[in-house]
Amino acid sequence: MTSRTEDPNRTPTWWSRASFAGRLSDADRADLLRIGGRQEFPSAHPLLRQGDRGRHLLLLTTGQARIMVEGSRRGPQGIALRYTGDLVGELSYLDDGPRSASVVAVGPVVVRHIPAEAFDHYLRHHPAAHRPFARLLADRLRAADKRTVTASYDTTTRVAAVLAELTVLVDDELVAHTTQRELAQLVGASQISVHRALRRLAQLGLLATRHGSIVIVDEVGLGRFAESSTDPIT
Repeated sequence: MTSRTEDPNRTPTWWSRASFAGRLSDADRADLLRIGGRQEFPSAHPLLRQGDRGRHLLLLTTGQARIMVEGSRRGPQGIALRYTGDLVGELSYLDDGPRSASVVAVGPVVVRHIPAEAFDHYLRHHPAAHRPFARLLADRLRAADKRTVTASYDTTTRVAAVLAELTVLVDDELVAHTTQRELAQLVGASQISVHRALRRLAQLGLLATRHGSIVIVDEVGLGRFAESSTDPIT
């Protein structure tokens, strides 16, 4: 892991459209990149560890990371992926409690290490950033609730729901950067079951598979397939 000063004018050209940074104005995003320090992590290196103390946040500026939770008899389980523009560490920032999950680099990752006090100052002086931050929290609460609700669904529905959450826009193409093995972990199913689910969704014209990623052909159709009639979070 290395750390050095980053040029605040060197702003990445693409951000996950559903990320915190992706929802900020250009000016607010540029100011966010001026705080904290730059850190690099190699693939499979933990960015944050479950149970550790600390209130700092990390903003992913390059690469992606997997959210891992300990405590299962099957060992650490991946429950979500985070992409460029995403903030991680937000729960401990808010309640000063131990980290509720580990965050592990998927390939090389570059982040901004943002101290809690610096982020407090940023929010005070950038009131428009409050709503994107609130939306980040709401999205993750809904995602957690959906994982609970869909646990009893069939594998194909669970796969569709996870893919709908992972979809990002890359060069005018909707893509979910995940492998079948990672999907199996995220939905709690075997790789064979996930393969069958993807084949069914492909036959319905909703997606196409590639090595290391899945192209979403019909985002609306995939979302409808994954919709639940139950939504306890209002």
